[in-house]
Amino acid sequence: MKKQKFNWLLDAAILLAFLVSFFINLTGLAIHQWLGVAVFLGIMVHLVNHWDWVKSVASRFFGKTSGRSRVYALLDGLLLYGFVMIIETGLVISTWFNLNITNYEVWLEIHIYSSIVTLLLAVLKVGLHWRWIVKTAAKIFNRTPTLTPQVLTAAPQASAVSRRDFLVTMGLVGLGSALAISNVIPSLNKAEASSSLAQNTDGSATPAATQTQPTAAATQTQAATSISSESSTAVPNATTQPTALPTASVAQNSQVCYTTCPKRRHCSFPGDCRRYSDSDGNGLCDLGECS
Repeated sequence: MKKQKFNWLLDAAILLAFLVSFFINLTGLAIHQWLGVAVFLGIMVHLVNHWDWVKSVASRFFGKTSGRSRVYALLDGLLLYGFVMIIETGLVISTWFNLNITNYEVWLEIHIYSSIVTLLLAVLKVGLHWRWIVKTAAKIFNRTPTLTPQVLTAAPQASAVSRRDFLVTMGLVGLGSALAISNVIPSLNKAEASSSLAQNTDGSATPAATQTQPTAAATQTQAATSISSESSTAVPNATTQPTALPTASVAQNSQVCYTTCPKRRHCSFPGDCRRYSDSDGNGLCDLGECS
């Protein structure tokens, strides 16, 4: 029974920490990163505690075993894969390594999508194991589960649980998950918008730079023609030569602006790096904006 209580408390702590990690605007980036590591370590401890079951089901997965065991094994495998994706992408975009990646928004989107899908899988796992969750919780907190009328008349000593316990359990987990997912949706939308903006900026910078050379050449040709002909239009033609310089400088600025940002992108969420600032309030970091 002690092992059952330990597993229940461990799983509850993992789920609670996972839910809290979705509220990065409340915890801050540092606590968010440490929560991610703590959740992954908790998953590893959970896996070690259930290793005998894992080996048993894996050895008989395509042989003689129940369909429920196969479903549980597949679900657990997907959950493990989801947490691996979360920790991998989280480390890539974390401030611990401060990697100079050019596709930061893509990694951030994968991180958020992986977190959402993994949370939904965790809710499904809770729904499949709700009876064990309620019964073990009743023993831990010395609470008697709600018994159904049939159980009361037929077998008073039984420890069955009612539909109300299921609704309460899934209601609490579902509400917490819904709030967590809704809290990261704005960050996901900003990351997608920043990714599109960065792609458009990178795509428009090259044509602008290539167009400046013909413009400068044409301007020099016009200036040479005007000087040789000594016409009255020499002054207007000569003044057209500097028009290529602003175009070139704008193109150059659009490429250089990324060098001031550690992520080399338009960071769109507070806490993406230690140098994040948004003085103009447009949802983009000042260090990654092009003037």
